[in-house]
Amino acid sequence: MNVALDERPPGRPEPPPSGPGRFARLLPVAAVVAAVAALALGALWLVALQSDSVQVAQARDEALRDARQAVINLNTLDHTDAERGLDLWIQSSAGSVRDEFVGNRDAYAQLVTERGRSTSAEVTDAAVTAVDPRAGTARVLLGVDVTDAADDGSAVTRQRLEVGMVRTDDGWKVDGLDPLRTPGADG
Repeated sequence: MNVALDERPPGRPEPPPSGPGRFARLLPVAAVVAAVAALALGALWLVALQSDSVQVAQARDEALRDARQAVINLNTLDHTDAERGLDLWIQSSAGSVRDEFVGNRDAYAQLVTERGRSTSAEVTDAAVTAVDPRAGTARVLLGVDVTDAADDGSAVTRQRLEVGMVRTDDGWKVDGLDPLRTPGADG
């Protein structure tokens, strides 16, 4: 049987370790690793900010927001102030759609005033089907409920629309407007 004997004289304490402790030696290494990780993550963040996916998402959100408002504007008219409603039509549109509104403004105003009807619109659902931030174009599908308030009562018509949107200096504007047939609807 081998027994190891402690050859230190009795009553003497164990000497403290010489040099810095283990924690003190690892601290500079941890700081360097943290600095390198921070730089790498910062670089990745900057790349992500400039990526196409961020631009597409931003364009999609803006086009959707502006399409919702434009469809409300284009389906809302008050027969007592048709000019204000037609101003909104023109402000919400671009291209040939805007040209049509400007060219027929007087006829539209007369028609709305003579009929004595007012309409208001509520977008019930909407989705962007295509967006090209570089070209500044988007296609949006919208469901809209239009309430037609006449002297003899109100009626709600549900419409499905596909609108073409174009980005201008003043935001996204309607440059194409196509009614879609609702499945199960008559006609």
